[in-house]
Amino acid sequence: MEKEQISAQIGERLRRLRMQTNLSLDALARKTGVSKPMLGQIERGTSNPTVATLWKIASGLGVPFTTFLADVTTTRVTRAEEQSALYEDGEKYQVYNTFTVEAGRAEGFRVRLLPGCRRAAEPHAPGVVEALVVTRGNLQMTVTDQVYNLSPGDSMQFQADSVHVYENLDTDVCEACLVIFYSVGG
Repeated sequence: MEKEQISAQIGERLRRLRMQTNLSLDALARKTGVSKPMLGQIERGTSNPTVATLWKIASGLGVPFTTFLADVTTTRVTRAEEQSALYEDGEKYQVYNTFTVEAGRAEGFRVRLLPGCRRAAEPHAPGVVEALVVTRGNLQMTVTDQVYNLSPGDSMQFQADSVHVYENLDTDVCEACLVIFYSVGG
C-alpha cells in the first residue's frame, strides 16, 4: 500500500472514530496529547503520522494501533510487500502490521531495527501485554529499567504499561515478531 493510501486510510478511520465518540478536534487533542492542527492534517490525509503519534491517538481513544491500518477479515493472506508499514528514527525503526484478531484484542507486527536504532515506546494502558520473538540479529530490550539481551529464537513477554525500549546495538539488522494483547476492558 502506498504512503498516500495509508495516510488517507488513517485519516478516514480517525475521523470516523472521532465522530462515533462525539469528540471535537479540541477534545480529541486533549484526550490524546496530539495537537489539534496535527489531528486535522491526519484526518484530511495530508500528514503521514509517525508511529509515536499514532500510538498516542490509539491510546487516547482506547483502541488498538492497527485500528488505523488493518483490514480485518476472517481469513486473510497479506503478502510482505502489501503490509502497512510505518517508519521512525530516520527509517531505522520499521514496523509492519501483519494481523489483527478478535475485534482488535490482539495485533501482530513484524519489526525491523536497522543498526543503531533505539526506539523508546510509549506506555500502553494498564493490562496490555507485549510478547516478541527475535528472528534475526540481537535485540536489547529495556523494560522498567531492566535490560534484557535477546538473540534469534529468544522470546519475552512483559506488561507494556511503562516505557519500554527496543535497541539494536549491532551492525546487522535485527528483526522480531511482536504481538500486543489488549485487556478486555480496553
